[in-house]
Amino acid sequence: MNQNHKVSLQQIADELNVSRITVSKVINNKEGVSEDTRRRVARKLVEYDYKKINRNILRLAQEADSSGPVIRNNIAVIATEPDFSDFWLKIINGIANEVSSRGYNFVYHFITRNEETNFTLPKSIADHSVCGIIVINVYNNAAITALSNSGIPVVFLDITPEKFQEGVSGDIVLLEGERAISRITESIIRRGRRKLGFIGDITYAQTMYDRYQGFEKTCRKYNVPVYPEFCLRDSRRGHFYFLDEVREFIRGMREMPEGFVCANDVTAYTVINCLSERGLSVPQDLAVSGYDNIKASILTASELTTASVETADLGRRLAQQLLQQLESPDNFHEIVYIQPQIMYKRSTEF
Repeated sequence: MNQNHKVSLQQIADELNVSRITVSKVINNKEGVSEDTRRRVARKLVEYDYKKINRNILRLAQEADSSGPVIRNNIAVIATEPDFSDFWLKIINGIANEVSSRGYNFVYHFITRNEETNFTLPKSIADHSVCGIIVINVYNNAAITALSNSGIPVVFLDITPEKFQEGVSGDIVLLEGERAISRITESIIRRGRRKLGFIGDITYAQTMYDRYQGFEKTCRKYNVPVYPEFCLRDSRRGHFYFLDEVREFIRGMREMPEGFVCANDVTAYTVINCLSERGLSVPQDLAVSGYDNIKASILTASELTTASVETADLGRRLAQQLLQQLESPDNFHEIVYIQPQIMYKRSTEF
């Protein structure tokens, strides 16, 4: 039932044979109402899709012992066009395994990039038939705002820099990048390479921004200039999902640096391929590093310096963060950093 435009607090009070003040107290989480009454009121508020539903009301509605449950035991994962690579599949499987082991159902909502830009809440979220949301690979401010304001507990895996600064009504899990990239950059500089470039779109994701900060701060620490001509830090076409931008940049360079610190492995492998086309070898001519520990055919996994996070564990951690919200709805929102393992390999060791 969705009568949000018609229902009043008095109507809800009359149906439950309680006062309007009691309903208001439940909405605003005020004292003076029994737990049983709180649950009955919350159930009715959800049934009518009342506009001020919050996560405390959702929790109470789940606890209500009445027939025909309104809130299903569903957790939704919202993702933008995953490529079903091993990286994303392991995250999703980790989420699914964890929520299933805790007695929850798991539903997917995959959206195209066009749908991300023109985002509307999926029906299951708009009608509050899920009890929690995990958001991965969504970097549109309007979509993030809509999900944050849904009234349903939500955990974001990464977020736009703008929304990170502004704050959201949910938890944020980030792969730590500043210190990780700082350590990688430092290791390259200490091997005598001082003319370095950075490649990665830092405009769309907080994690990418953090990685560049690690690169830039380490260069300053060692009095190494940051060369703009060796850096590609934004994307005209969409976060380097279209890797021809990286190819165009590398192929158009008149002078080469002594190394490239890349924001992720996919970019690093593209850089290595382009260098090979120009007759340059890694690590003999240039050092190259990545982040993510993704396997690719150009260099074997044993050769690229990178930062590694166990993606299945990351999926479980996302689920645990959401379940913590469901179990303790009055807790403050959290920003959680997952520390990667630095893997120093052949690509930066020459």
